[in-house]
Amino acid sequence: MTLVQLAVAALTLVSNAFFVGGEFAMISVRRSQIEPRAKDGDRRAERVLWGLEHLSEMLATAQLGVTASSLVLGAMAEPAIAHLAEPLFTAVHVPHGLVHPVAFVLALSLATYLHMLVGEMVPKNIALAAPERSALLLGPPMVALTRALCPVVVSINALANTLLRLVRIEPANEVAAAFTDEELARIVQDSRHAGLLSDTGGERLRDALELGQRPVGDLLVPLSEMVTVDQRVTPDELERTAARAGFSRLPVTGPAGTVLGYLHIKDTLGVVERDRPFPRKALRPMPRVHRDTPLDDTLTTMRAAGTQLAAVGGEQGEVLGFVTMTDVLGELVGPPAPDRARGAVEGADQ
Repeated sequence: MTLVQLAVAALTLVSNAFFVGGEFAMISVRRSQIEPRAKDGDRRAERVLWGLEHLSEMLATAQLGVTASSLVLGAMAEPAIAHLAEPLFTAVHVPHGLVHPVAFVLALSLATYLHMLVGEMVPKNIALAAPERSALLLGPPMVALTRALCPVVVSINALANTLLRLVRIEPANEVAAAFTDEELARIVQDSRHAGLLSDTGGERLRDALELGQRPVGDLLVPLSEMVTVDQRVTPDELERTAARAGFSRLPVTGPAGTVLGYLHIKDTLGVVERDRPFPRKALRPMPRVHRDTPLDDTLTTMRAAGTQLAAVGGEQGEVLGFVTMTDVLGELVGPPAPDRARGAVEGADQ
């Protein structure tokens, strides 16, 4: 009988480790680690993904398994170990009245130690160290058990959720996978410290996150520093001004310095009458953004307008200066070259 009890205790110790490992694996693994495998047709990943979408039920199954395993382990291991230890204490002449109590304490201590070490700590640390492998190994059988025990698991989970709502806590069925800008910045920083991201990659990701916080006014080139042309500019004058300034796009101003749009150097190609001003319809529209507009919104506006040059306005609608797509992208990937010309960008508009 003692050997049978020890065998059952060993099996329950393994089952306890299984449920603990599965619980921590499902909590620790990220959807981004599993979804690509599931999309490739990996059946194990598909089951794990189902488990992540029904995490509350999966954890209920794990807790049910841990509780049942612990109870069986206590019922089987302690009397079996105590029975084996009693002859030893008798042999060393422990008083008869103390043999059973001492053997019981020893058995309880040993069973508790094995339960904590083999049944709890080891599987937990394995799952935390290798969450993806652990989830793919333990997740599918956990999913099968959850489905098989559906009535029991659902009832336990429903009761637990009811108790949570009584204390004004809304239950969640999945681990949150959405993060704020600040949380993402912290993740990037932690990844750099762990050596998973290079310094350059980390800086670029941080700059990308800051695009939504920095206003475009920080990057504008003041109107007084811009090379502009008058609305009566001719093709020859535009070519000379562009060659002298080194800019391919030049803002066009009207009376009182109002910005009417801009001209690209390629607009001079094919023009026969070189000394006649460009017609008004030849001017390219230029989007206007407020100086407090975040850089990411400014980039979206410029892309939607199909231009790489935008005017930056103030509180009264006046033009304070200009910003180029190169200026904005430079905050993300750095300047394209040391001699980058301010206020203009080379290349064709999209």
